[in-house]
Formats: sequence, C-alpha cells, structure tokens
Amino acid sequence: MSRWNAAVDVYQDKDQFTVVVELPGLKKEEIEISLHDDTLTISGERKREESSEQEFLTERSYGKFQRSLTLPSAVDAEAVKANYKNGLLQVVLPKAEQTKPKQIEVDLK
Repeated sequence: MSRWNAAVDVYQDKDQFTVVVELPGLKKEEIEISLHDDTLTISGERKREESSEQEFLTERSYGKFQRSLTLPSAVDAEAVKANYKNGLLQVVLPKAEQTKPKQIEVDLK
C-alpha cells in the first residue's frame, strides 16, 4: 500500500488558525480529523478505482495519507470547525482565550 502527502496551507490571525488541505477525489467519510493537545492530525485513504482496462500511465497518488501539524499555541478544542468542499478541507481552530494577545490600557494618575 502506497502513501502520499496532502498539500497543506496554514494561516493564523490573532483569533484563530486556519488549515487548508487539498484532498481531491475523497469523500468526507474517508477523512479523519483529530486534535490531541496542540497537534492536529488529518488522515485518510484515496482508493484506486477498479477498472478492467490496463493502465498505460498513472500520475495520481493513491493509498493512505496522514499529516500532523503542531500548532504554536493552545486552541479551544470545543470550538474547532471543519468544512469540506470541492476537494478542499478547511479546519478552523480558534485560539484558546489565554493565548490571545490582550491590550492593556495605561491609566494616567
């Protein structure tokens, strides 16, 4: 069984991390997402379609994949959301409240 790596982009702003993964040809039921502490893991399997025709050229990747990303700060696991559309998986991970930057006002006395 072969393995392949899904292409990943990770973005962050002051409130959240957004992970975008290219997974063309997969059904949402074939994708697994887990979060353990500060590590997001996305895995699954792209299966080869059965065909009676003899292969002449194959460039698409098949088999299992797994990507694990360690995030630089804690996230609110209860608020994580995932969306899968047109072969792109988007996982939004809100930062935990204690890791968000806080603006501190200076009092003039």
